[in-house]
Amino acid sequence: MRTIPARNGHSPRLWMMAAMLLAVVGLLWTFVPLNLVEASGQNASSTAIAPLKPWFVPVPEIVAPEADSIPLDRYIETQLAKAHMPGLSAAIVKNGQIVWSGAYGYSRVNAQEPVTSDTLFELASVSKTVIATAVMQVWENGLLDLDADINLYLPFQVINPHFPDVPITTRMLMTHTSSINDVDLIYVREYRLGDPTIPLGIFLEDYLTPGGQYYDPDGNYSQAAPGTVWDYSNIGASLAAYLVETITGIPFDEYCKTKIFQPLGMTETSYRFADLDTSHIAMPYGYNDHSGRYYPYGFYGCPIYPAGWVITSALQLARHLISFIQYGEVDGVRILRPETLEEMRRIQYPDVSSTFGLLWYYKTLHSWELMGHNGGNNGVSTEMFFRPEDGVGVILLMNGNWTQQNLHIIYAVETRLFIEAEKY
Repeated sequence: MRTIPARNGHSPRLWMMAAMLLAVVGLLWTFVPLNLVEASGQNASSTAIAPLKPWFVPVPEIVAPEADSIPLDRYIETQLAKAHMPGLSAAIVKNGQIVWSGAYGYSRVNAQEPVTSDTLFELASVSKTVIATAVMQVWENGLLDLDADINLYLPFQVINPHFPDVPITTRMLMTHTSSINDVDLIYVREYRLGDPTIPLGIFLEDYLTPGGQYYDPDGNYSQAAPGTVWDYSNIGASLAAYLVETITGIPFDEYCKTKIFQPLGMTETSYRFADLDTSHIAMPYGYNDHSGRYYPYGFYGCPIYPAGWVITSALQLARHLISFIQYGEVDGVRILRPETLEEMRRIQYPDVSSTFGLLWYYKTLHSWELMGHNGGNNGVSTEMFFRPEDGVGVILLMNGNWTQQNLHIIYAVETRLFIEAEKY
């Protein structure tokens, strides 16, 4: 299914897309050996690894008026229990500062290890905002033309076989209009516990070029020409990250570490589990409705790691968000020029998608227009949005699953935190 998310108002087709994606969570094949995850009593065959997809829900959820009278901590704890989310780390940013942070629930359910504001979480698709920063740094340095054929920069040729004369550009990759499709079962099949062992470039070449082990011209490429249809693509976003790698000669994860994370003071942030103390990372969990128990997925990776595997804390991620809100600068450190941020915020193809800038997008919540990104993977649910009109932002990092039943609960918590920001 292909649809264009509405910036203001909503589309019934988005509800259909969300429902389909949620159904996928329960159906997909998995690879989670019990001997490598926290003991839970859960049969590995009943767990499922879901593809990275954002949760586009067009109708804003509004906190009931009586919610404001409930103390914030009690309100959040109650909502998390209803949502079957084991843990949450959250932050509010305002005027370029973190004005509030909160931590709830558990990072390890069996051991009852509490979440703290320093607990690390996987970000899922919020990671794509890091790709955006990296690509635009390379663009600022004059090494990349957003509107040039990406084949000028790649060691292999990426061509939609249905439109061989229409070039795919970096701008298309960063707006999900490239005509490169996600075949979820292909990359999900490569989910493995630990960091990925297949190099990013090898996987992409095998997926995108004739003769590759994952190549399917009809499945991997759209029947619509590049630049004409919006269709969310983790493969496309990862290819944008690979452009950074091929142009700079630096592995993408290392580039982000030295050019983004370290300058922003995100000292315990990485794309790699091996770089971190995993005891600091919240375990991703699913919830079994029949037994009423949580079960762990373990720490799993995938070859297209740029699209969804940044690992960080809410407080560190807040510095990344503040840098975007403040047009590339936080605490005197500048990672992008103001005019670059203006371009990233601009709707790139208004006739194709009315919500997308460059890997950041707009949504409406509680009548507010927000910009940011969210994310979902098995045992990972994340939100990072800010209000452009006043620069107030909210981050939610959770170690449980989005479900059809808890979407409105999580959006209600997000709404409450935007309201809470008025106190600071």
